[in-house]
Amino acid sequence: RGGGQQVTATHQSSPDHVRSVCTEGRPPGKGRALRLDLAAAPAEWAHMAKTILVTAPRLEPAGLALLEAAGCRIDFVPPETPRATMERMLATTAYDGVLSRFVPISGAAMASCPSLRVISRAAAGTDVIDIDAATARGIAVLRADGANAQSVAEFTIGLILACARDIPTHDRTTQGGGWERSRLGLELHGRCLGLVGYGRIARGVARIALALGLRVAAWTPRILQAGDIAPVEPVASLQDLLRRADVLSLHAPLTAGTAGLIGAAELALLPAGAILVNTARGGQVDEAALAEALRAGHLRAAAIDVRPAEPPPARTVLSDVPNLILTPHMGAATTVARAATARMAAAQLLDALDGRPLPP
Repeated sequence: RGGGQQVTATHQSSPDHVRSVCTEGRPPGKGRALRLDLAAAPAEWAHMAKTILVTAPRLEPAGLALLEAAGCRIDFVPPETPRATMERMLATTAYDGVLSRFVPISGAAMASCPSLRVISRAAAGTDVIDIDAATARGIAVLRADGANAQSVAEFTIGLILACARDIPTHDRTTQGGGWERSRLGLELHGRCLGLVGYGRIARGVARIALALGLRVAAWTPRILQAGDIAPVEPVASLQDLLRRADVLSLHAPLTAGTAGLIGAAELALLPAGAILVNTARGGQVDEAALAEALRAGHLRAAAIDVRPAEPPPARTVLSDVPNLILTPHMGAATTVARAATARMAAAQLLDALDGRPLPP
């Protein structure tokens, strides 16, 4: 992502001599995603029956078929009290790997299952995994990077359009028997879309936005080292991006550096009437500050697909805020994306456990 660095560490805990490579493009520490090079893994690992825990009630057939074909024993976490149930299962069964969906996995949960060697995420992010604890125990954490990028990009553009043309408000009014046509929409052609982050999803958003006639600018801490990204314009600082963005769309991973990235001061830098969309991770936007900016009319609209805690409480600071679209983390919720992430997560899990090299 934008000229990220690579950090390599060698762990001498189980499994022995596993080389873990951080390719997330951020300094060592929280938020790292680990890649395995298990070429030197014991050959007998490939012939042992594997016991896999899926942290969801089901897995899409594209991924399930791979695990079944490999002769894996597969357990699923039921939807009732999923975290407590998952932790109990880890503590009582010798799992070799976990295929992770949404349930957070703590360091204590990992420690309760000494046999655990690999956690493979059926998602692009690793924020629900205690990466430091996994690193300390030599447990590899893998991501289904890019498998859901197109679906999230399309959803992001849909939210931008819904905000610009007040589609939810018009729907509710008309469904209620009204015919309100006085509020005019915002034509996006010629306006500036600012992207925070420039990974696969952001690049997909940029392609669609450019086709709509928007100008697109992007910022990451290392964007100026990313090379030529024309026709997207690299911006040297977040503040510069905010000042020019008629639409701001967030696509950065949640790390210590991006938590609380957009607060009251940053929202004030956006042009009056701007739109904010977050389909990345909750916790990057100060929700109280966002509510105030919407109520004060500084922002035209906002759309939030991700929250700091999921699911959020029934009532939050964003409840009953005008010109706000809230969706329940649906960016990657398409049949194609779910199948692709399940297939990639299962394939990488088996490759890691069998000592086969993983794709870069």
